[in-house]
Amino acid sequence: MSAAFRLGIIGGGRMGRTHLRALADSQDVVCVAVAEPFEPSADELREQGYTVYATVAELLAAGGIDGVIIAAPTDQHLELAVQVIEAGVSVLCEKPFGLSSPAAREAAALAVERGVALQIAYWRRFIPELVTLREDIATGKLGAVQLLICSQWDEAPPAASFRNHSGGLFLDMGVHEINQMLWLLDERVVDVTAVAGPVSTDPQAPEDFDSAQALLTLEDQSTVMVSLGRYYPGGDVVTAELFGSKGHRLVEVVSPATGEAPQLEALRLQAEAFARFARGGACEGTTAIEAADVIDIAQQLTDSARIAVLSD
Repeated sequence: MSAAFRLGIIGGGRMGRTHLRALADSQDVVCVAVAEPFEPSADELREQGYTVYATVAELLAAGGIDGVIIAAPTDQHLELAVQVIEAGVSVLCEKPFGLSSPAAREAAALAVERGVALQIAYWRRFIPELVTLREDIATGKLGAVQLLICSQWDEAPPAASFRNHSGGLFLDMGVHEINQMLWLLDERVVDVTAVAGPVSTDPQAPEDFDSAQALLTLEDQSTVMVSLGRYYPGGDVVTAELFGSKGHRLVEVVSPATGEAPQLEALRLQAEAFARFARGGACEGTTAIEAADVIDIAQQLTDSARIAVLSD
């Protein structure tokens, strides 16, 4: 039996701590250190027994890690990934992989050049029910795909400090649905249109939509609807519903009833798959090139929604 894969986590905020909870019971992956500059958060993590460094440079210089999870704010993802890759350490980076698809592709090329693994953390690929749905679509069990509806509504909006650096609703939330759609259907997007709901009810984040809906046409003429929102009282809800010529499937990925349990399990499976990738196996998750394609589509949807708002 091989030794546990040693992970460092960059960012000890909400998502970083979610990863820590997810990995608590893993036998294959262990978090050995965290990089967190905000001292109150760093102190809390130290009290929980983690070694905490104030900077990423200190984390990397200390050594003793086989890879990192980047869970810092969105607009830092790409810069941090490049820093870690240049240090020769494998990276599992939270989504989205930055806010620029050309820069994401450059980082992907750098990882290949340096011989390190680079995977983007789209955890839906590790939800068993979605894996089964993908297999059933590929084998024709559900017939010709007519419509796929991907929905994600959060219980409440994040803080304005996050929203103002997230890239907006489609780059923050919608990238999950876009990645999921491309993975499930394995078809190229040929047309997109989007409409935004009310502009943010938070005066501190006036440029971010509170909700948005999108319609995407694929190369085989099937249709995908994406529904995003920041208000679902009771808890987050994520669903995927497929209508085929031979069958129908509704997958409840996350709901108020399940809480975060499905996500935590998927995050554990994702980290363990990343460990296999970093040790020379195949990438079982989302590649950086795939993630760059997702950014392109998310930006197209953002532009479409903004045009719709301006035309009103």
